[in-house]
Amino acid sequence: MLILKMLLIALSFLATDGKWIRVNTSEHISFLFPNTPQKITQKINGIPSTIYQTKDLICVAGVVCSDFSVKKIKMTHEVAQALYEELKAGSLSMETAILKNETTVPYENMLIKEIEYSIIKDKHEMTYFKRFIFRDDFIYQISIGGLNRYTDMLLKQREIFFNSFTFETEEKTSKSNPNNK
Repeated sequence: MLILKMLLIALSFLATDGKWIRVNTSEHISFLFPNTPQKITQKINGIPSTIYQTKDLICVAGVVCSDFSVKKIKMTHEVAQALYEELKAGSLSMETAILKNETTVPYENMLIKEIEYSIIKDKHEMTYFKRFIFRDDFIYQISIGGLNRYTDMLLKQREIFFNSFTFETEEKTSKSNPNNK
């Protein structure tokens, strides 16, 4: 059993050796993933969304890009705050979900909220970090999580993942990075 644990730890270092993949999207956002993502497009309540997801030995990561321009809703701070509360409640709707932390990430003219929560899945406790970014007509939900026994490695991957995001303007002339701190 000890050899198996040591092998898993050694393999996890291979998974985080800096070979993250840059994903450039048509949804005006770019980010790093620990490996090649799966891309899914769907409409939820008439809102087109593109989902990018992947996993490695340590974590699962996902980015949901929802285009609210079809709803013709002006994304004011108040509207964004109300949508955030709904999205947060949806994220915490699993019976075993426990909210551990909630913060606002200061960044220019965007509302960025972050939650940390844990769930029990298959008798194992997992921790997730999720950011909700409200920018123009888009809502981006970015999340990364993993088993609590890999917390140190998960926190390192969280830093790489969350600090890798850049946004393009409609004209694709400038980029910005909402750093973690």
